[in-house]
Amino acid sequence: MTPPSATDSPALSSPDGPGATDDLEEARSGGASAWFLLVIAVVGLGVSAYLTTLHYAAIPALCPGSGGIIDCQGVLTSSYSVVPGTSIPVTVPGMLWFLVSGWLAVLSLAAGRRGEDDPTWLRPLHLAWTVVGLAAALYFVFCELVKLHEICVWCTSVHLMVFVSLLVAAVRFQGGGAPVEDAPR
Repeated sequence: MTPPSATDSPALSSPDGPGATDDLEEARSGGASAWFLLVIAVVGLGVSAYLTTLHYAAIPALCPGSGGIIDCQGVLTSSYSVVPGTSIPVTVPGMLWFLVSGWLAVLSLAAGRRGEDDPTWLRPLHLAWTVVGLAAALYFVFCELVKLHEICVWCTSVHLMVFVSLLVAAVRFQGGGAPVEDAPR
């Protein structure tokens, strides 16, 4: 008779099979989705910082596909490109948005590194934060299309990053809102 292996132990095995432990670890750590949200936040922060630099240096944007409806400079110098009543470009609150989104992703990754579940408030907060970001993005798309009749490629990339962040945060919330031990099998 052979001695039982570590995987035969009821505490270490799963009724779902040998790969289930890996699935639990990925669910607990946030897995690739938290990394993806962090990457989106870093890229979005970079684009927002680039556009903020252009604003303060009064340098025209490099705008791929310029001509016709695509006019980055027209959008970036319009009255909709600054926070109302100030000279602060809307890219500054955009940088803040991406910083907070990245921070929330880092909190998820840190919990996973400690072998813990995300705090119960983290995924709902990240989802709510992305809803706020999408509301702002939709307002800016409205301004571009309806008010200005111009589109900025850089701005559109930021809007798409916010939208993708919302989708990922929604999936994380839906699939990982409950503690791992309570997740349906």
